[in-house]
Amino acid sequence: MPRGPGPAILTVAVIISIIIGLAIGYYAGKAATRTVTVTSPSVSTTTVTVTATSSTVTTKPVTVVKTATSTVTSTVTAKEIVLVDALGRKIVLTKPASRIVSLAPSITEDVCALGFCDKIVGVDSFSKGIKGLPSNVVDVGGYWQPSVEKILSAKPDLVLACSGVPAQEAMAKQLESAGVKVFFLRCDKARGLSDIYWDLTAIATLLGKPDAAKKVINSMEARINELEKLLVNTTKPSVALVVYLGKNGAWVTGGGTFQDTLITLAGGKNAFHYLYGWQMVGFEDFIKTNPDYIIVTGMSKTVYNKTKEFFGKTVLRNLKAYKEGHVCVVYGEATNKINRPSVGIVDAAYLLAAILHPDKVKPPTSLEGYYACIKPSS
Repeated sequence: MPRGPGPAILTVAVIISIIIGLAIGYYAGKAATRTVTVTSPSVSTTTVTVTATSSTVTTKPVTVVKTATSTVTSTVTAKEIVLVDALGRKIVLTKPASRIVSLAPSITEDVCALGFCDKIVGVDSFSKGIKGLPSNVVDVGGYWQPSVEKILSAKPDLVLACSGVPAQEAMAKQLESAGVKVFFLRCDKARGLSDIYWDLTAIATLLGKPDAAKKVINSMEARINELEKLLVNTTKPSVALVVYLGKNGAWVTGGGTFQDTLITLAGGKNAFHYLYGWQMVGFEDFIKTNPDYIIVTGMSKTVYNKTKEFFGKTVLRNLKAYKEGHVCVVYGEATNKINRPSVGIVDAAYLLAAILHPDKVKPPTSLEGYYACIKPSS
């Protein structure tokens, strides 16, 4: 998330970042071509390659895009696993990891989706609610400031960290000097599907089961393809995705975020795509942009009443989206899915598509009841 215009807003932004782990990285837009290739020669050395093509964002209008390819290559021999992490560091494991500490909810979700939840011995505080974790998992502290001592107390052989988080990057040398390997995933630098696939493949490779990633990625691709079929020939309403409303404006997602890709997957277009990353915009920007839909995220259902009251008392009540009942609030697990760069992006895409195109798409069963649209007259 970018810096805000003042200390108060910055404080709010940091708190929000802790809650939802905003994903800012380097690919955005809908994936035009997505391929997954796994090569396993019948020799002692196996090379695993995942290639995904996606649209990368520019700060120009949505119609201007470029394509790029993201590839992760690892070498696995009878003696070691060698893989370059998201910070460009070569990490060598003498054997597959068996005791993992995860430092971000998105990482924890990916590990569990791959079938390795039982190998997790420690997690950040915001991962504790994720289903499938062992009952004795160690809480190693906050996402922005995990504890080296607590991490070491879990006795991991691998720490999966999030690139772009200063405290996590700073503690790597200390952990490695204690004999613990640290591998940085793209995590909060993710901008699209290819980055999420990269993380999944890296995790599975470090655990000695690269085929597990192929299975998960293929499943994600199948669901995305089905969603694309459901949305054929539909209009693409403009969408503003908001994480904070205040007297000075709102934090919205621009281009260069994986949420920008998410909006496209859901059959919409980002009203603030012309901005880069997460930006604070004033009410005059909202009035000028006048999006068809406004999606406000929060952690509890109370955000619904607060949002309704806020719109009713400000110039935002003049927006088309508010007048048409298209200001929609998502909360709880739905917010987690929208704001974590993990396998949950597919459920998030279906949820947003159900809001934008209710006649074409139904929300995932697990997310029903976690969103509501405001009716001005109610």
